[in-house]
Amino acid sequence: MRTETAVHDEGGEREQRLGELRRERETTLALALGAQTLAYGALYILPAASTAAWWAALLLLIPFAAMRGLAAAVRRTAPPDAGRVWTYRAAALGMAALFWSNMAVCLLTLTELTHVFFFPRSRPFFIALSAALALGLGLPRSDTAVPNAVRFLCWFLLAAFAFCALTVAPSGEAGYLFPLAGHGAGHTLRCALRGAGGVWMAGALAVIEPREKAGRSLRPALPGAATLALVSLLMLACAWVLPGTRLNFDRGYALRLQLLTEMSPNTLSWSLMLLAEMLLFLVGFTACADMMRTCLRCAFDAKRAPALPFALACVPLAARGMSASERALTALLPWRYPAAAALTLLCLCGNLWYKRKGKKA
Repeated sequence: MRTETAVHDEGGEREQRLGELRRERETTLALALGAQTLAYGALYILPAASTAAWWAALLLLIPFAAMRGLAAAVRRTAPPDAGRVWTYRAAALGMAALFWSNMAVCLLTLTELTHVFFFPRSRPFFIALSAALALGLGLPRSDTAVPNAVRFLCWFLLAAFAFCALTVAPSGEAGYLFPLAGHGAGHTLRCALRGAGGVWMAGALAVIEPREKAGRSLRPALPGAATLALVSLLMLACAWVLPGTRLNFDRGYALRLQLLTEMSPNTLSWSLMLLAEMLLFLVGFTACADMMRTCLRCAFDAKRAPALPFALACVPLAARGMSASERALTALLPWRYPAAAALTLLCLCGNLWYKRKGKKA
């Protein structure tokens, strides 16, 4: 008598690898989402909402949850060959453009920080060009390379933010937190509404990976929600350390990003915070380039997609500087959320139409 036992299950191993890749991509998107939220927070939310900026950042969990719910509906109704349907291809092409806008914002912010704090005498054009060339020529072709690198950087970023908060908190004052509603509850809600343009990518994976089984677990949404909570805590620490009159001052975009660290008497804390911010925007730039490349492959059903031309296309905006582009970016970046919602709804409507057509057949 002989008993045969299946020891090697290729299907199970493949599903396990895909599950790990999905979790790593969720973490990568969470960091990119944090970079966009922090960039727009320094650009508009922090100076506009003042002491209530942390409330505005925390309220971003509502549009984040709405986009996640819409993405879950898309995945539940996705047909077996969703990747080949024209609605998914059109949505992937549109999201590639939105990811390119994320790349431009991250490169602009990274260039501003590098120019102000490291190379003030150099031209921003050469800083942006160097970063774009390094990304375009050095981005690996593997889908797992960027998520694997991001996974190791997460702990350093969290440790740097925690150490900075601990060293700065003793110099704060509870009276600086008032008024809690800033310039009013309605104004704070409007600030949060405009800041929703940074969380549009919460449902992007539903278009890029439509074959994933839709579950009821909230675990995939935890990295993004934790990132928004961390940005809110960072803005709360800013309000704890500085009065409202210092939060809405106009001394430049890079210095607004450094509000927390410039009040710290600890040199190590200041250095770690600056390095963490630069790494965050560098990770956001790389992650969004990788996701844009994935979207282009899905849109054109291609095995490869270049990143260098799109990285170089971000250089003119970064060389122009935030002072010349601030008003335009403040007005245009919030529209990314309704654009992403419309693309996701396009996929949902297409799924329902194909499902109804299949029942009639």
